[in-house]
Amino acid sequence: MSTCISLKGRLASVIAFRLAAGFLMAVCSSQSGCRSEEVVRSGPPDDDGAVVSAEAEQSAPAAGDRSSVEPVSPAVTEPEPKPKPKPKPKPKPKPESGRIVDLDGGVRAWVGQRRVEFPGMISLDQGWLEVAVCRRGSREHESIVVTDAMPSVVHAAMLLAGLTPGTPATYDEETRLPIPPEGPVISIELRFASPEPDGEDPTSFPLVSVIEDARAAVAPVWVFAGSLVRPNPQSMGPGEYYAADYAGTVVGLSTFGDEVVAVEEVRSPESGVDPPVWRIRPGVLPEIDTPVTVVLRGSARPE
Repeated sequence: MSTCISLKGRLASVIAFRLAAGFLMAVCSSQSGCRSEEVVRSGPPDDDGAVVSAEAEQSAPAAGDRSSVEPVSPAVTEPEPKPKPKPKPKPKPKPESGRIVDLDGGVRAWVGQRRVEFPGMISLDQGWLEVAVCRRGSREHESIVVTDAMPSVVHAAMLLAGLTPGTPATYDEETRLPIPPEGPVISIELRFASPEPDGEDPTSFPLVSVIEDARAAVAPVWVFAGSLVRPNPQSMGPGEYYAADYAGTVVGLSTFGDEVVAVEEVRSPESGVDPPVWRIRPGVLPEIDTPVTVVLRGSARPE
């Protein structure tokens, strides 16, 4: 009897143990599932209070990160600017045909440019003057420059250069007073070759700078008066002659009335009428027989 009761008690204990173990396993399984779900859904709530999973949180774009929202376009590379071509040097202007005319005696005319040149030589380097430039064989003893150019050719060159002659000086027959020459103002320059064998820049200076006025007055002003055309004397046969070709005065100082280029102030070459006032400034000119180029230009009237 006691043995039977003991067996039943043991059987009951075993059943009770198995039931308790199953319950514990069920509880543990349930708690494990809840914890696992709690871990998975442990992300912060969204604005509506919903729970966001950790996986969703990891995949959500960070604030301000537009690369995960908008597609990234490839970087646009601006084309490198093409190098600008170097400017080509401007070609030197070619001298226009017919702009410079060469005449007899080395006379040159710049057509329409109011410029004439002709060669000469220094004939005096000191002393008193009545002429600035004369033709060879005429007035070298009282002139700064002597030239082989004919005065009439110089006159023609000045016409080609666009200069219009005025009138030579004369005297009023009634009043016996001088009438000054008229014409466009002419500036005169003396140009000497460079002293260096390979020199390119010649030495030049205005003619007025080598002439001194004994009265300490204003420098002479020259005008293109043009010479006179006279009937030939009987010994020359019929026709006319250019007075400056005969007298030889190309650029005057004293008033002869036949010079191509004349000083506006009328002064007689006769010392008994008007004493000489023009002379060479000392130490300015090179030695006698030095080659020189005389340059005549139309100019504005000096102030």
